[in-house]
Amino acid sequence: MILDFINNLLNETFTDNSSSSNDNCEILEAGKVYDETSGGTFGERFTLHVIPVENHKNLFTNRISYNTQTNAYYENGILTNKYLKKWAEGAYEWDNIKLKIEYDWKKIYLARIPSTDRNIPTDEMMNDDGEITWKFDYRIGGYIINSLILRLSYDTFDDSASVHWFIKPLPTMKNPNPNWKLIQVTPSGQDINEIRDVTQFVKDEYGFILKVRLSGGEESHVKWQKSQLFRQNFNVLDKNLEVENDETFGLDVQVELKPDIIVEPLVKLLELDDSTRDFVIHYESSADDFEVISDSSSNSLDKETKDFNVHSKILSNYFGELLESKMGKSQDKSITLTDADISYKSLEIIINYLYTDTLPNIESYDDWVTLLRDASKFFIPTLIQRCEKELKDFLNHDNLDEIKAIADENGAEQLLLYCENFEPPTSVQMIKIDEI
Repeated sequence: MILDFINNLLNETFTDNSSSSNDNCEILEAGKVYDETSGGTFGERFTLHVIPVENHKNLFTNRISYNTQTNAYYENGILTNKYLKKWAEGAYEWDNIKLKIEYDWKKIYLARIPSTDRNIPTDEMMNDDGEITWKFDYRIGGYIINSLILRLSYDTFDDSASVHWFIKPLPTMKNPNPNWKLIQVTPSGQDINEIRDVTQFVKDEYGFILKVRLSGGEESHVKWQKSQLFRQNFNVLDKNLEVENDETFGLDVQVELKPDIIVEPLVKLLELDDSTRDFVIHYESSADDFEVISDSSSNSLDKETKDFNVHSKILSNYFGELLESKMGKSQDKSITLTDADISYKSLEIIINYLYTDTLPNIESYDDWVTLLRDASKFFIPTLIQRCEKELKDFLNHDNLDEIKAIADENGAEQLLLYCENFEPPTSVQMIKIDEI
C-alpha cells in the first residue's frame, strides 16, 4: 500500500505530459491580480497578470518562477497556488529533456533523456544536446519591458559538460528575425545559482524568448547526467511551498513593465475663472467652417468671426511661438487666427481640452491625425500622447508606413516606437537556421 501511495504521488506531481488545454493553470488569489484583463501571455497559451508598482506611476511587474521539487510554476511570488503544474506546461519548446529523480541521493532536476530511455540500439547510442525555451509576450496588454532580472541555476559534473543560456526579443517590424544573445554567467564551481540583469537585450521590447542548452560531458552511459537544471532536494511528501529563499526557485524571471503609450495628466493651472479671462482669440473663416447653413438665397461664403475668451497664461504655455509670430511686440490682448493656422474644429477641441482635460468622442482616423498635427504645432505634449494612444488602435500592416511617417513628422515618439515594434506578418519572419 505504501508503494502504491508513493507511485500515485509521483504520477500526479511529476509525470511530464504536455497538453493544449489550460486545465493545469490554477486560479490566482484575487487580491494579487491587477485586473481581469490579460497583461500578456506565457508560452502563447497562458495569461500573465501584471501588478502595479507601489508609489511608481506607469510601472508594473510580472514574475514567473519554477520550483523543481513541486514541479510547478508560480506567478508573482504567490506560493499558495501553483500557476502551472509540470515544467513542460510552461515551456514554449523543448527537445531531449526530462524530469529526473535520484532516489539514492534524494535529488530532483531536469536533464537530457538517457539513450536507453529513448529505445536507441546500443550501437547507435548518442547523447544529443537538450534544449528548453520559454516565451514571454506582453504585447496583448500593451506593455513594454523596462527591466529584466533572471535567476538561473544549474549544475555540471565534469569539465566537458556545459549549460548555456541565450535570450532574444520577439520579432518586430524593425527586427523581424532577432538573433540569440549569449547570457554571460560567471562560473563558480559545479553548482551555479546566479542572478543576472539582462535588460540590455530586451529594453523597450514587447517580450522575449529565453533558451537553455545542455551539452557535453565525458563519454559514458551517464553522460546525460553531467549537466542538470534546477537541481533541488527531493521529498515525495513535500508538495507545497511555505517560505521563499535563494534556493526556492531554480528559474526566476522578474520583469518590470511600462505601458507602450504613456499618457500623462494635463497640468491644470490654479485660480483660473471666467472673471480672469484676459485674452481674445478671433477666429476668422468661411461660414462653412462653422457648419453654419447659409441663407438659401445667397450662394456666397461670407467671412465670419468667432471669438474665444481665454486666459493668456494658458496660451503662453502652449501657443507661445504662434503668439510671437502673430503679435510681435504688440501689447494687444487679442489675436486673429484663420483656417490656414488651424481648423475651427481643432481649435475648439484644444481650448476645451486645456481647460477640462477632456476630449469629445472622436471616431475618425483622419480627425485624430488632424488633432495630432495641431497638438504638435502648438506643443501640447499630453494631447500628443492622447492622440498616440488612439492612433495605435488604427494601425495595421497596410497603413503602417503612413502612420510611421505621421508620427515622425509630428514628434510622436511613442507612436513611432510602436510602429517600429509592430508585430511583423508571418511571411516577413523568415525561417532561418540558428547559428548558435
